[in-house]
This record gives sequence, structure tokens and C-alpha cells, in this order.
Amino acid sequence: MEHTTTVCDPYNLAPSSAAVPSDDRRGMISEAAYYLAELRHFAPGHELEDWLLAEKQVDAVLASARRGA
Repeated sequence: MEHTTTVCDPYNLAPSSAAVPSDDRRGMISEAAYYLAELRHFAPGHELEDWLLAEKQVDAVLASARRGA
């Protein structure tokens, strides 16, 4: 059985009816975090910050897509 993550609307915190497979979401976050690190020329010490910001960005994009925006 595949694990899924429910995407939440960051404005009203109502869970979306659609779910994204957790492996896909993790891959999107990983790629976004890589590009954030690349913008800093991969300076060390910001890995967690990059990951958390990427997580917020990906979740916002997914929530927006679920709303049809």
C-alpha cells in the first residue's frame, strides 16, 4: 500500500480532498531544497533551513493547485 500525504491549505488549514504520494512530495521537496542551496553556492550550514523552506514552498504550490488557482 502506498503512503500519501494530505495537502493542507495554509490559510484556513482545511485538509485538501486530494492526496499526493509521500515519495513524490519528498522528491519535490528534495529538488526544491537543492535549488535553494545552489542559489547560495552550496555554502554549508543551511541544509535544514533549505529543507524547511522547500517544504513550505512545495506545500503551498500543491495547495494552490488543489484550489484550482
